[in-house]
Amino acid sequence: MASLAANLSLPDREAIPDALYRSIIGLDSNDKTIFESAWHQDAEFIYDGTPPIQGLAAILDTTFKYIGVGLDTTHLVSNVRIDLKDGADAAKMTAHALAQHYRKDEGRKPGAARYLTGNMYWVDLAKDQGDGLWKMTKFDMKVIWSEGDASIVGQ
Repeated sequence: MASLAANLSLPDREAIPDALYRSIIGLDSNDKTIFESAWHQDAEFIYDGTPPIQGLAAILDTTFKYIGVGLDTTHLVSNVRIDLKDGADAAKMTAHALAQHYRKDEGRKPGAARYLTGNMYWVDLAKDQGDGLWKMTKFDMKVIWSEGDASIVGQ
């Protein structure tokens, strides 16, 4: 099934977390178009204190290529909080997430090795003046806890 269109004509307080949702839906469904719609071209991604990945092209070549294309995943987001000033075109957001990871094509196999993480996200966003979408400019992710086989995600 195809993802919904990136631009859903949402009010800002709904459109801001939708950037995160588009990114996650893109990862979980291997939908590069919806994933790209969530990120500014010069975005920065920081995974659990590692050096930042700079720019959408690098994020696509690492995070999307490895997680979106290479694994069976489901990311569930909750506790979203947004800091948005009236009329602003920049915002900050925090969220919690559970992320389940399986090796490609093994997600439905009984007893397959898996890796589950509980995460915190700190996200900076800006409204893209070109297409009007809220997009992530900085995504900082911290793994709070994990269980299972970390080698699934290359650790």
